[in-house]
Amino acid sequence: MAVDERRISQFIGRSFLRTKIANILRHAGFIIVWVSEEAGGTRWALYLKLPRRLRDLFGTAREVVIWVVESHEFQARTVTQAAQLIQSERPRLCEDFAIVVTQDPDTKVHASETAETLDTIFLGFSATDFNSYPPYGSSNFIEALQRRLYARDLYDLPSAVTRAEDFFGRRGLISEIATSLRSGGRHVGLFGLRKIGKTSMLYRLRSTLQNNSDSYVGHVDIERIDAINASPEHLLWSLGESIYDSHRHIRHITSFELFGKYRLFSAIPDKGAVFELFDHDIRVILTETSRSVVIMLDEIELLSPDAPGSTWGGAFVRIWRLLRGLDQQFPDRLSYFVTGTNPSVFEQNYVGGRENPVYNYFRVQYLRPLAQDEVESLLVNLGRRMGLKWEEEAVDRVFGATGGHPALVRSLASLVHTSRPDWEAEAVVTRENVSAAIDRFLVEKSSLLSQIVAVLQEQYPDEYYLLEMLTHGKIGEFREFANQFPSDTAHLVGYGLCVQPQNCRSLEIELLQTFLQKRRTEKISGTDSAYLAPGSRIASYEVISSIGSPGGFSRVYAAKSTDGSTVALKVFNNGLLGALHREIEPLQEIDHRHVVRVIDYGRSEEGSVYMAMELLEGRSLRDFCTKSTRASEAQTLQWLSEILSAMFAFHPNDALVREIRHTAEISTDDLMRLEEARHGFIHRDVKPENVIVADRGAVLIDFNISVRASEQVVTRSVTPGYHPPDGIGAVWDVDVDLYQLGVTMLQVAIGAEHREGTVEDLRLAAREELSPKFSKVLLKMTDPVKRNRFASASQAMAEVNKVQPSVQK
Repeated sequence: MAVDERRISQFIGRSFLRTKIANILRHAGFIIVWVSEEAGGTRWALYLKLPRRLRDLFGTAREVVIWVVESHEFQARTVTQAAQLIQSERPRLCEDFAIVVTQDPDTKVHASETAETLDTIFLGFSATDFNSYPPYGSSNFIEALQRRLYARDLYDLPSAVTRAEDFFGRRGLISEIATSLRSGGRHVGLFGLRKIGKTSMLYRLRSTLQNNSDSYVGHVDIERIDAINASPEHLLWSLGESIYDSHRHIRHITSFELFGKYRLFSAIPDKGAVFELFDHDIRVILTETSRSVVIMLDEIELLSPDAPGSTWGGAFVRIWRLLRGLDQQFPDRLSYFVTGTNPSVFEQNYVGGRENPVYNYFRVQYLRPLAQDEVESLLVNLGRRMGLKWEEEAVDRVFGATGGHPALVRSLASLVHTSRPDWEAEAVVTRENVSAAIDRFLVEKSSLLSQIVAVLQEQYPDEYYLLEMLTHGKIGEFREFANQFPSDTAHLVGYGLCVQPQNCRSLEIELLQTFLQKRRTEKISGTDSAYLAPGSRIASYEVISSIGSPGGFSRVYAAKSTDGSTVALKVFNNGLLGALHREIEPLQEIDHRHVVRVIDYGRSEEGSVYMAMELLEGRSLRDFCTKSTRASEAQTLQWLSEILSAMFAFHPNDALVREIRHTAEISTDDLMRLEEARHGFIHRDVKPENVIVADRGAVLIDFNISVRASEQVVTRSVTPGYHPPDGIGAVWDVDVDLYQLGVTMLQVAIGAEHREGTVEDLRLAAREELSPKFSKVLLKMTDPVKRNRFASASQAMAEVNKVQPSVQK
């Protein structure tokens, strides 16, 4: 007997549960190829090889792990432990799905809920479930796996594709662009409609370049930078950090002046020196190494001073003068790759009244919709793993309706999947199924269509005019304008909205044309949103009642969505959907039980810009800011702990940055985690009315979006009295959130409104009224000197955890 076989046999024979699960798996056709255990054998794993029949069924040739935790109560860390095991064994273990087993009878439900936002599907089984499968019972284990797999919607992928397994089509284009960028001195701009897959392409390109090992790659998402600190210095620092993390060779260079030197951007003592320091450090890399450097900038249009609501000023010209100057001094060593919706900013002689340093500097390419065979591959391959068999006519109908736009393809297919009557059996998708899904799409998913055209409508009126002309059947007029304005028409061709302008009679994306035809032309006028009476409709939402008008920038309503759920619907005054998009995209990445969930956003047929969030039932902390309603110290500490845990999740995470940087090789996935950890997100407006006490505890709401989404306000603001006294201007870093939270919790603990006195009055009351340990935490959070306050949410959480056991309710 081989050593591995002997070890596996001994491992399995140590308990009846191990023997039972192993027998069932082998009876179902699995082959056990490896085993592992920890925690004294109470947590263990079997690595399973699939026979060919199951490989085809589950769509993977890699080994699948079954993770068993012998506990009677399911805990979230069961899934976390399994995910870490899969990560540590990449690429050996399958990342598509895994099996988790505990003795909790509700393991199936708990595993599904816990892993809802993860890429890997975790199929939960209770240990007692295994009594039902052969050779111990009559149920079919493979069918049980199928039922759990079929319930997962693989089409629903709201964020950019990061895994190769989820990427369909365009591989030739990736190879072509990667080859060009690796050569050095080649600069490519990739443009296309929103949600067309530009960011997904960037991730795949970055992964390709990283794996090739002949280029250092720096990547910045300007949308994220714009949401945190829209300054050229912050952008260059972020870009430098990304380059620094791209390879261990660079992290070993000791002569940097900027890269890898500062924990946060706010820690840089002289922001005015960033340009000089960035220039120095890039020169160091190009002098001390032989590889090329590829710089990738996502959402490049946000840098343009001509973009509505932009606060970047002359940053575009200044940044590109620096980057182009470096390229000229080190020919064939630097390549730039940018993405955006429209290439106009690179086609103009002047930008913001200044000479454009990148006029005709980039090779402009368009990311067009998927071809029909690529759409078929996406539908069929993902559908197979959910038990869907697509008829050819059904695929044709999807392609005709979406024109191959990947986000529309996925959303429409998702509606097909969620409409199936039985997830436990395989289903055939017909043309009629797709037609029914299209009817639902136009009602339930119109926000996606409004997001796609928002940039054109708000920033490129000439193109949008041509688009509407074609939409409304003015074919002759469109063709005449196409002759007179060839550049604008060329953009529409590049987007894949029309193929041959002189023969074009309608848009290539049927759903988009229908949406624009249904949209009414009149807009909501005035500087204040008209009150919406109960029964009024905004897109697919029906107003139930008014909730309030926070800050004068918007009105908030309770509203009912088409699926019957109730949401909080915020309708903005004079809103720009593009500006709102820049705020919401990062927020939608936050998944935490103590942060309000953003569900949807878009523009209604009447022209109203809106955002839908979960509607929280409960009281705001403002209700506890009086003497008679003040919360106990124990309760206040609990709420403080919950909000700090949320901040830890969305704030920059310096500890994680250090942890990842200490690894010898940083994978593409780790680079993405590192980027999120470095930038994080800042709430900017923590105050009692922005914390709701709901069933799940304290929940943070309203990330100061209104002041960024309104076209009338282009500067950041803060509620008076909530900015740290030693802050100069609006310095948006984690310290602001922590200080604001401290002031908020002082009010709740003391039972006093902040506007009735000063923060020092609250601090004085805390010293005299609260227990010493509790007051010490709040006094440290609100200390007037920054160096005396907590440096991070994790640091504050550690102190709260020490205090909580000693505070009695």
